[in-house]
Amino acid sequence: MRIRYLPKDALEHIWVKDLIAQPGLKARLRNRVVFLGVTVQGGPDRLMTPYSGGEATPGVDIHAHVYETLTRGEFLRSVPNAATLAFALLLAAGLAASFQWLAGWRAAAAGVTLLVLGHAVPAALFGRNWVMPAMPPINTAWLCFLGLGTRHYLLTRRRLHTTEAQRDRYQQAVHYVTHEMRTPLTAIQGSSELMGRYPLTEEKRKEMAGLINRESRRLARMVEMFLSVERLSAGQLELKREPVAAAEVVALCLERARPLADRKQIRLRLAESTAEEHIAGDREFLEYACYNLVTNAIKYSPANTEIVAGLERHGDAVRISVQDQGYGMDETEVKRIFEKFYRTRRAQQSGEAGTGIGLALVEEIVVQHGGAIEVESRVNQGSRFTLVLPRAADRVSV
Repeated sequence: MRIRYLPKDALEHIWVKDLIAQPGLKARLRNRVVFLGVTVQGGPDRLMTPYSGGEATPGVDIHAHVYETLTRGEFLRSVPNAATLAFALLLAAGLAASFQWLAGWRAAAAGVTLLVLGHAVPAALFGRNWVMPAMPPINTAWLCFLGLGTRHYLLTRRRLHTTEAQRDRYQQAVHYVTHEMRTPLTAIQGSSELMGRYPLTEEKRKEMAGLINRESRRLARMVEMFLSVERLSAGQLELKREPVAAAEVVALCLERARPLADRKQIRLRLAESTAEEHIAGDREFLEYACYNLVTNAIKYSPANTEIVAGLERHGDAVRISVQDQGYGMDETEVKRIFEKFYRTRRAQQSGEAGTGIGLALVEEIVVQHGGAIEVESRVNQGSRFTLVLPRAADRVSV
């Protein structure tokens, strides 16, 4: 039986020596239950109770509290252990749901409410003569509140950091697109202004009209390629599947990049190969991927160096490689170069314009073709990028 202890001083105490000295006190004992006992400070009949106040309660007082519990019928019943465990689990589940589905002050408010509930329920049950161990629900509530609250805070910080990074990357992408578009737009604007302001010969007008036509087509291709790669990455665009002559693609990309290489006095060379292989894929996207590797090699190579493009067959795959004598990268940088908007430290220090989106697009194109891209690089010794692409079947080769 659980004893329902009454508040301190609820029981009247009369010392025997006072009864002897004051016989009139005997009237206070009439029609009352009296417990007699001898107590010794520090004796074995003293125990700690909820109302001990730091000092052990005499045994005679404890017996009196037992009698009061029996006569009043206010028996304390124990809450089943299963119910205590269930309540603790409900608190944990509620806190988990609060920090999972709510955010900001709402999550904190819900967590504090459940924390208060964990303290209040055992007290409320005790007022109804039910005894629930307070520590299991309280400890569970505090541990979950602190643990899940910390996790929620860290996740919120990470989401905020990710959002800010995505915003910065979006701004960089816009900057990249506007930077790449500036050259053809300037040519178109300048030529049209000259044609409208000055009287020009017919030959000169035709020359400028041709320039405007070429630059506008180039601008349209640039915009279309950028949007196409984004749609390709999102799975909204289907690649063409047709045989593409690998040697022609490589030669065309080298020829297109030659003016850029000449300005830096960099030699472009196509390694001798007898392979006349065809790739199963989309020619426009493959040209973009190959051209990007060549122009990157030119950007990040010092003057008076050589860039070599190679082509070879390896089983059912065609390997297109671009090797430079540039700055190179360490292992940490190689692992990250295909992340969107990532640029190596040397690339940033080179002064070359760019936002690091090119290689990410190249990788996406290669993966969508069912291929892979390999990188070999050493600091100050150059890099070698290799596109490994599926070879077209012999029966469809041209």
